[in-house]
Amino acid sequence: MDALILETTNCMDKIIQNYEKEISKIRTGRANPDILDHVKISAYGNFEPLKSVAQIKVPEARQLLIKPYDPNSIKVIVEALNHSGLNLQFTVENNNAIRITFPVLTEDVRKRLVRDLAKITEEFRIKIRNCRRDAIQKLKTQNLPEDNEKKSEQSIQKLTDEKVNLINNIDKDKVADLMQI
Repeated sequence: MDALILETTNCMDKIIQNYEKEISKIRTGRANPDILDHVKISAYGNFEPLKSVAQIKVPEARQLLIKPYDPNSIKVIVEALNHSGLNLQFTVENNNAIRITFPVLTEDVRKRLVRDLAKITEEFRIKIRNCRRDAIQKLKTQNLPEDNEKKSEQSIQKLTDEKVNLINNIDKDKVADLMQI
């Protein structure tokens, strides 16, 4: 029974980590290097994360500065940024750095981002509930006494409630961040 709870906890923790990764892609009015975490660069014969081939700094609140370790990789980085789907506006400076400027978000854009966030949040709540469902199904196959089974179900439900509340709190913080002017 304890192994099942541990397995369920691990499942839910992975979902929460993926949720945090997913919502870090939603940009706010401030520069955040995490937005570039999923950008991969064709370098050294395979695809590398951008942060492994370049230094990423935040020189101002709404700017990122990317300085590649190898200045010859500027073109590859520009290409990767163009195909990243992030719709970033950037300039190449002296062929050795890229400056990304984040525009001030309008209220309409903020509201759209909050709606997008709500959809993502609900998807991940469902994934947490699916972990609960799977755990309860496994529990039922263990032929435990009825009172032990009920206690285990209550423990799994309590764990589910905690993890859903954690997702709700992360969501609330992100919404506050998005709506901040």
